[in-house]
Amino acid sequence: MGKVILPFGASAGPDGGDGLDDNIYTFEGWRKFVNRPPATPPARLTRAQYEALSAKERKVYDEARKTYTMRFGPLNTVMLDLAKQCIKEQAEVNLRAPRDEVKVGVVIDGHATLGKSTMAKAVARQFELTIRKQATFPDEEARHLFIPVVHVTLLRDTTPKAMAQAICDYLHVPLRGRATEHQMVQAIYRAVERHTILLFVVDDIHFLKARSENGRETSNFLKSLMSLTGATFVYVGVNVEEMGIFQEDGEATLDGSQTASRFIHLPIPPFGKGSADWIKLLRSIDDHLILLDHEPGTLEQHATLLYNRTGGSLGPLMNLVRRTAFQAVGHHEKIDAASLRTARMDYKSTRDGNLDGDDSEGKA
Repeated sequence: MGKVILPFGASAGPDGGDGLDDNIYTFEGWRKFVNRPPATPPARLTRAQYEALSAKERKVYDEARKTYTMRFGPLNTVMLDLAKQCIKEQAEVNLRAPRDEVKVGVVIDGHATLGKSTMAKAVARQFELTIRKQATFPDEEARHLFIPVVHVTLLRDTTPKAMAQAICDYLHVPLRGRATEHQMVQAIYRAVERHTILLFVVDDIHFLKARSENGRETSNFLKSLMSLTGATFVYVGVNVEEMGIFQEDGEATLDGSQTASRFIHLPIPPFGKGSADWIKLLRSIDDHLILLDHEPGTLEQHATLLYNRTGGSLGPLMNLVRRTAFQAVGHHEKIDAASLRTARMDYKSTRDGNLDGDDSEGKA
């Protein structure tokens, strides 16, 4: 069955696709995500050049700009660079260590909307591209069988068997009848050997309730996989440290905690208000905006307003700027303080943020 072609150029359905909308929780979808080229920006036209276009050409150009507005990224940030370095170094250490030696993983932790999942996907993608370039394949079959990254997500109150099933589904591991957890683990182990899996990314690890029976069992299951496979594990979640994942069996201390001893904790903080990193991020976003009347440096000019609306969190910031730029295409063709103030935002940002900016912002 083919895909439905939507009017704005995206597609929906189980087959085909360019990797833009594929399910990254299957290895085919993940591979398309890894292999797809970066979004290509449309040409920057002057207003005179735009007005010289036919109505049909304008529509095509506007759609291309809207699509690029929603697709560009991920953007390089200090924390993304740190995560790349941390995971790359740990994966390289683990690859060179004896197979039976306990491997150390990484926990990417922080409040919601800080871009942790996007960061983990970007790091895992870069890891796979790099290792594929460095690897030697005896034939095309070996190249096809090589699946260095497994990317799965935790569901609420996941059991060990459900976690094993998710990994088997990702790899399309055939299971006979009602497979037991032990049979699934053995199937995963054989898949690791067959596909040379080096990195497991487990998103939404905060759904693992560390003090519940299912949570403890799933945590132990994942640690067993770490020991059995020798792969590097990366956990991604919201407030992971606070939820007690490093304090096993409800203990108040870390004494005896295998998780605390097996993972590097990488907290992701919000950007600092007025910081050089915040300004650098705004400049980077600004460079991707393709609006006829947009003046470079506009986002930096409104740095205080943007911070107050988003709390320095990457997710709300990108949603605000993308939405504002999207609505400007074909209309007022610029971003200003008025549009940034009136744009609708998520409930938390609306509740916790404010519309204050400095004097120069208020005059825009």
